[in-house]
Amino acid sequence: MSDMNYTDIESAWEQETANENLQDLEDLKLSRMVSYLSEVRVSLAKTKAEDQLQADLFAQEALNLEFMLNDLLLLRQDKILKAALAQSRPIGTMTLAEEEFYNRLLRGVEGHQEFVKGALTGTPPSIAKRSTRKKRKKGDTKSDVPPEEAMDYVLVRFLRPIKDTFMGLDEATYGPFKKEDIATIPTENVRAWLRDGTVTRVVTEELEAKK
Repeated sequence: MSDMNYTDIESAWEQETANENLQDLEDLKLSRMVSYLSEVRVSLAKTKAEDQLQADLFAQEALNLEFMLNDLLLLRQDKILKAALAQSRPIGTMTLAEEEFYNRLLRGVEGHQEFVKGALTGTPPSIAKRSTRKKRKKGDTKSDVPPEEAMDYVLVRFLRPIKDTFMGLDEATYGPFKKEDIATIPTENVRAWLRDGTVTRVVTEELEAKK
């Protein structure tokens, strides 16, 4: 069973609706919300045909959950979009997908501003040089990741140990990791871990505060 329930999802949706700032939402929490919706759908599918009242209750709950989750994510999308246009980082915690969305938007806004500057000065905008992607070493916690690489790697803290080494998508070897270890790892290698609670993302400000 999911650790989330209807009231939890409703509360998260209401908080997002009531506040102008982006509210905290981590991958694990969103994963649990989606899991609860899936459980309700499964319960509806397993309800016997003669139990119409129970089927109606499950169907209405599923519809409500679908609406709240959809509205929650769209509200967050709008807030992230506004923050990128203002070239300011949202206050609340974003999921990994939202972080990537924000980074793409921010680069687009910055690129367009260069175009505007070039148009006003009568000079063509400069073509940004593509930098060679560098491989991360195991346990690397450097935060000065170039913008073009920000979507490829993510800084995480391990909530569960990883006993074996593994090869990242960058062909570098990572691990093993102990609980509370911090490392920069290719994004695609940690997506599932973010959803199941094996790791949590580390925001640069959080890392600086611990020093």
